[in-house]
Amino acid sequence: MKTSRLLLIAAVLCLASLPAVAQVNDTYVITGAANGNGANGTRWLTQFSLFNPHLDYDLNVSVTLLPTGGKPGIEKLVPVPANSITYSDNLITDLFGLSSGSGSLLVATFAEDNPGVPNDALSRSFLVTSNTYNDARTGTYGQTVPGVWAGLLDYDTDGISAVSQGIRNSNRIGWRTNIGAANLGRCNVTLRVSVYDADGHTLVNQAPFVLPPLGHFQDSLPVEVEAGSVEFFVDDPCASSNTNYAVVFPYTSTIDNFSGDPTYQTPTLLASANVLFAKAQAAKLDPTSVGKKIDSSYARSVRETAERQGQAFLRRDAKGWRITQ
Repeated sequence: MKTSRLLLIAAVLCLASLPAVAQVNDTYVITGAANGNGANGTRWLTQFSLFNPHLDYDLNVSVTLLPTGGKPGIEKLVPVPANSITYSDNLITDLFGLSSGSGSLLVATFAEDNPGVPNDALSRSFLVTSNTYNDARTGTYGQTVPGVWAGLLDYDTDGISAVSQGIRNSNRIGWRTNIGAANLGRCNVTLRVSVYDADGHTLVNQAPFVLPPLGHFQDSLPVEVEAGSVEFFVDDPCASSNTNYAVVFPYTSTIDNFSGDPTYQTPTLLASANVLFAKAQAAKLDPTSVGKKIDSSYARSVRETAERQGQAFLRRDAKGWRITQ
């Protein structure tokens, strides 16, 4: 496994990627969603919202839950009326009927679910966001978990890692950080995690965490650090397969142990020099092209592995079209 030390380009890539984040798409991953108990008496639920920006037609949006631990997935279609919002304050229960559980979400539109809609990504585009929050007597404390579509491939093959910075993880100072990821591949992959302190010294060098196929993973950061950074690499034994290769979406979540208030980070993707120079020679260099972009074709192959449970029910209320059982 090669080691990336290219933290110096993180700021450049982060700034360059901002316009891309604001764009609409027809395929997204939300890396974490939950309905369950956490550490220190916390209780985590996920709010979820879909917006259809099209003025003259409805959309059917497919939402697939990829459970923590890699159990078989569950899929439902969610209707979203034209120029309207469909939402849930507790998605795991409202959409999938589960009293508890966690995982990642694959959210996409497909031509076969939307007859009459032009068969292109822009015509089927929509917006999605979520908020996983601690539901306490004193109020709610939440972290926005956005929909993303660019993930990591095998590092030795693709030369791209990802970094979260400003990480705090120490019981002494009252903070804990979880690391996690969604694996959309068909094989167990190894997520290798390196941790650096504020001065760039390596505290952990590529500690291995096994990610189940078509599933979600979360664990504690394996070392104490204050204002450090975490770098992710993917080691995929099926990288050479055209059908089984993995696209992995890592994340970090830092929680205040006293209040339960969380902060979520989508790591910035970092390309090694040979990747950047190769892209520059082929065409004008675009840093936002770094990372594997999933599309509806890839998403369809993931959905085919899940149990399809039909269409969700909606009820109109003051906040929009609410998902309900």
